[in-house]
Amino acid sequence: MLQWTAESDFMWYRLLFAFLVSLAAYAQPTLSLPEAVDRALARHPQLSVAALEVDSQQGLKLQAGKTYNPSLNFQLEDVRAWQSPGFRATQDGEYFAFLQQQWELFGKRQRRTQQADAAVRIAMLEQDLARRQIALRVKAAYWQALGAQQRRALLNENLENFARIVEYHEARVREGAMAEADLLRIRLERERLLLDFQQASLDAQRARILLQLAMGEDDFDAVSLTETLGESPADPAFDTNPVLALAQRVELAIRRVAVEQAGSTILLERANARTDLTWLAGYKRAGPFDSLVLGAQFDLMLRNRNEGNIASAQAEQRQSQALLRAAQQMVRAEAEAALESYRIRRQQLQRTLPQLRRQAQETAEIAEAAYREGGSDLLRLLDAQRVRIEARQVFVEAMVAYHVSLVELEAALGVPQ
Repeated sequence: MLQWTAESDFMWYRLLFAFLVSLAAYAQPTLSLPEAVDRALARHPQLSVAALEVDSQQGLKLQAGKTYNPSLNFQLEDVRAWQSPGFRATQDGEYFAFLQQQWELFGKRQRRTQQADAAVRIAMLEQDLARRQIALRVKAAYWQALGAQQRRALLNENLENFARIVEYHEARVREGAMAEADLLRIRLERERLLLDFQQASLDAQRARILLQLAMGEDDFDAVSLTETLGESPADPAFDTNPVLALAQRVELAIRRVAVEQAGSTILLERANARTDLTWLAGYKRAGPFDSLVLGAQFDLMLRNRNEGNIASAQAEQRQSQALLRAAQQMVRAEAEAALESYRIRRQQLQRTLPQLRRQAQETAEIAEAAYREGGSDLLRLLDAQRVRIEARQVFVEAMVAYHVSLVELEAALGVPQ
């Protein structure tokens, strides 16, 4: 006769929970790594900010190329409200009407435009840098979330496998072939696995939300990640020579343009040390006489020859050059470190971890078989099962670390996205 116990209730609840989890996972929308990157690059608000900065700098460049507007002057002189005879506007007043225009000399407008053009190029490079950084952050977050999803699935599988061990020991207790104290120990181990699975579920949910945050999403609905971690490391799809970082990193391109911009600023400040010419031409009427008015004006650069601004621009150029050298050293160091990290992760997956996982699996199978034959005690069985689970989790974590190291290597080398 079939007996209905609390353990049976637990088993049915667990199966129902697993069914609901599977059903929810089936109903969830899927998300691949390319889709995640494309969605991030299409809607991330940080890219809108970078695009607006480009528009702003292009507007400043447009304005930098403009010259000064002419000024129209109208003037009436010798107006008086006293003495006799009284003021006669048509005979006693002097009328002036003339145009005045400033001419920029010594290439000031050209230098100013060059400076603004460098600012536009820097803004565009920063926009490209933002795109790369967002894509790389999404890739790293995707692998982290996929690893968390894989760890949850792994613990769920282990929980289902351990259920068979519980059922086996329950049957032995009912037959009187095993002490109930050992069954209690088995149940406690099952509860520990259940807690680990629940924590892994929380970690997977948190990692998925962090992925959607990196993508710039407005909502955080559940999705199912479709990529696979793989069983062995794959070769990278790009050249891993660290020297390439000096030519590919956008940060260095920004520093180089900043040096050019500083040079344009020096030329502009030197041009500002030389005077502009302002000319005027117009009409004058004095009593019954009409005449022309011609004139010119320029500043006498005697006490201020713009020495301070020139010295400041020269210092900024030296600073930009120093920052470029420091950035080149940092980029080279980052590339070497990222390459070494990638090599270590790859070596772990090729040599150490597969053997560790195989040995843990074989040990667990041997311990289970020996225990069923009565040649081993319960503690050895539980220890072997725990080591097998931990070995599989370590392998998943190593695969995640390998994929993240590839993303970090992409970032360090400046691989185009």
